[in-house]
Amino acid sequence: MISLLRRHQKSLFVAVISVFLSGTFVGLGGLYFTSRDNDGAVARIGASKIPAQKLLLRVNQYADALREKGTEVDDAMMSRLKREMLQDMMVEEMLALKADELGLRVTNDELSRDIRATPAFQRGGQFDQDAYFQQVRSIFRETPQEYERSRRKSIKSGRLKQLLYRMSKAPPSEVDAVYAQAVKSAPKKDAAKITKEAVAQNLQQQRAVELINQCLRQISTQIEHQQWFERVEGGANS
Repeated sequence: MISLLRRHQKSLFVAVISVFLSGTFVGLGGLYFTSRDNDGAVARIGASKIPAQKLLLRVNQYADALREKGTEVDDAMMSRLKREMLQDMMVEEMLALKADELGLRVTNDELSRDIRATPAFQRGGQFDQDAYFQQVRSIFRETPQEYERSRRKSIKSGRLKQLLYRMSKAPPSEVDAVYAQAVKSAPKKDAAKITKEAVAQNLQQQRAVELINQCLRQISTQIEHQQWFERVEGGANS
């Protein structure tokens, strides 16, 4: 199966966030929803909705990737995957909105490079437009225009997370203090394995998660959002 982990892999940040949630190839190619508009949707964030079909497709693709790696995927895991994937998709929508607010943009050239670099769309190591059209329709079940809108949104939300991560670098004095405490508290046999680089990275990750959570809390108070998880519970079968 074509690798989908590049697009659907669990983000370091998103995996711990739960504070508010219970044309053709590039260049070739809001109103709030009523209750009827929400039919078939599993969530709505502002004027955007997440179709149940799209969620189930991602869940089944991710489950297939796990099975290929030898992981047993039972009903309980499928239920958990659906909840986690829905949360991820809602978080991505909200972060993309925040990225728009901050003026982050994805140019056509950037989107083109992203698509051309995707192995699933290449033949013999080179981008192939026919392969692109075929895989988008058969694997992702989307039109090229829908896929490109989705990729643009994913790139924007990822860019915001990278920006927040860079902003979260801990000052050397804090790293030194935490490192000293970690070495002091650890058993003697483990103390030598602790490095300042690892401490600094862990601090940066923690601070980035806090910043992302802060963004999500702010967005969740500004934008109406709903979810209807019962519409997909028990509905994913690979």
